[in-house]
Amino acid sequence: MPRAMKKTTKASNKITQERRISPPQDVAISAFGRSVSLTCPGYDFLRTDSVWRIANIYEPALGAQSLASTGVAFDVGAGFGSFAVPFALQFPNWTVYCFEPDPQSFAALAENISRHELGNVIALPFALGGDDYDLPDQPEKVHEAVLEIGSGNRQAIAKLVQLLPERDFSHHRINQGFISRGTETSPDFSNFTAPTLAVSFAKLLAPRFLKILAPNSETMILEGLTDCKIDHVIGETWSHIPAALVHDQTRGLRQTWVPRAGTPLLSLRRNANPARFEAKLDVVVAMYNSRAYILECIEGILNGDSNEVRALVVDDGSSDNAHELIESVYAGNPRVKVLRKPNGGCASARNFGRMNSNASHIAFVDADDVPGRNLFSGLLELARHTGAEIVQGGFEMLYEDANGGRRIEPSYEVSEDMVKYAHRHSFGESTCFLLPSSYLMMGQPTIWRRVYRRDFLDNRKIWFPEHIRAFDDQIFQMLGLQAVANVPVLDGVSYGYRQHPGQDIRQGDERNFYSLEMFRLIMKRGISEGWPDFEPVLRSFINTVNWIAGKLRAELRPSFVKGAAELWVYARKTLGEGPFKTMPITLFEPMDFAHYVATFEQRLSAFDVSYGWTYLDSFEMHVPLMKSAHL
Repeated sequence: MPRAMKKTTKASNKITQERRISPPQDVAISAFGRSVSLTCPGYDFLRTDSVWRIANIYEPALGAQSLASTGVAFDVGAGFGSFAVPFALQFPNWTVYCFEPDPQSFAALAENISRHELGNVIALPFALGGDDYDLPDQPEKVHEAVLEIGSGNRQAIAKLVQLLPERDFSHHRINQGFISRGTETSPDFSNFTAPTLAVSFAKLLAPRFLKILAPNSETMILEGLTDCKIDHVIGETWSHIPAALVHDQTRGLRQTWVPRAGTPLLSLRRNANPARFEAKLDVVVAMYNSRAYILECIEGILNGDSNEVRALVVDDGSSDNAHELIESVYAGNPRVKVLRKPNGGCASARNFGRMNSNASHIAFVDADDVPGRNLFSGLLELARHTGAEIVQGGFEMLYEDANGGRRIEPSYEVSEDMVKYAHRHSFGESTCFLLPSSYLMMGQPTIWRRVYRRDFLDNRKIWFPEHIRAFDDQIFQMLGLQAVANVPVLDGVSYGYRQHPGQDIRQGDERNFYSLEMFRLIMKRGISEGWPDFEPVLRSFINTVNWIAGKLRAELRPSFVKGAAELWVYARKTLGEGPFKTMPITLFEPMDFAHYVATFEQRLSAFDVSYGWTYLDSFEMHVPLMKSAHL
């Protein structure tokens, strides 16, 4: 664990007695292809924790990265050298600066360096901290001493220690060796001060590798190293580190693996950039004659704490000149871009925007909706800390009256026990939790409050079907969610889903038959890919049929119910009876649904179960045919 202790004084001797330190002992460390024996101070927790950290954090992180042949490494919270010694032995052309102010740990560190004759490891008996305090009284001398250390003058270390200010830290009484910045009121901690070097001086040593173990100092240290050419960051964190500190950089690779202590879900991460995508989020807005709404939609996208979010507006052949309005309002703004194309439908516009994006993450919204503050900046942050293929926020229904008055209704998720009582993880100033993808698959398609990892969509070949002019979000939702087990959800952010009479899904016309085509395509995809569980898809189909049948125009309703029943029978003939045991026909609300199912089952009773049934369709599953039939 991180170390930062006071110089040897009467006060520090008292703390030492409280810790009941055992005699030093040797510990075997195997890391980076080296097995070494190291002296460890009498902290049982420090010894076992250091061995665990090597195996679970440092080796896996470096195993996925390639180091340059030479460079400078910072080991912040070096302890007795469990990381620095095997690292320096394996990479002898690297220089390692170890920051360790605890007297016992520092003594063991110095002994281990000497035992293994490591001329490329420099032990520094002080902490490394951020620049959140006044500079020392003699900054020029500190500057000079750091440069002397960097040139190989180790006598400068003692001079530097005398120049440094002492800052507040706390030491855990039980987990010996765990040290945190600041003071603690808990009886489990002892408060003390330790000499601390500001990062503004330490960066003169030009580090390219950072191993960090400094609770509550992580963000300050990374902020201080912003303009350093750092290629590797590994360690552990006890507080939220803004992802931009490793993603929004132009210097160094910033390959990063820094998991959150006690929260396996969260890790600050960044892989090597193959130069294909930029580390940002593009929010694709499919726009067709949405002049009255588009500016509010764009403002919602941009309204957040990150400037790495961009609005990519696709004008799908609009006739209201909305593109001119956008270009005049956001002229010169690099975060707003308008793309124009002939009309091809919402699915076509979304795919077009994605193909014109070079962002690592992507989202899709409707031009008439209102994303809430920090929705997309917060989701990008969550995506970077989880590495998840999909992350999401909440949503709410936005109603407007004829006078422009607004009414907000929470979504159905708010009252669900699965959401209300899900285990929360602290995330910045908010919280996050995991939601099973199967739960989301059975609910309303809500792709517009989600952020997707671009490589995930590309590798899984998940696109919007462009021959579909409504319900194209259904298949996109299903294909995405079935490929993941859980979806991280960010609390405190929401998407305003505008409800108005002009929405396609409210027209009650033939476009609702696209939903049957959607589920047929989903079944075909699932069979071809060998999905292990179709229950969420079937549950979603039941919910969709009930919802559409309740609002469809009267003359269209019998045809829709008949087509849905035929598709249900095809699904049963494809999958067998297993998935349907918990889904009786009574779950379907249309009274004539059971009649049509019985008719089709009787007609096909002589035929066996076969995947071939998935590829059959009918008149009711083709919207152009339905339109021509009802002219």
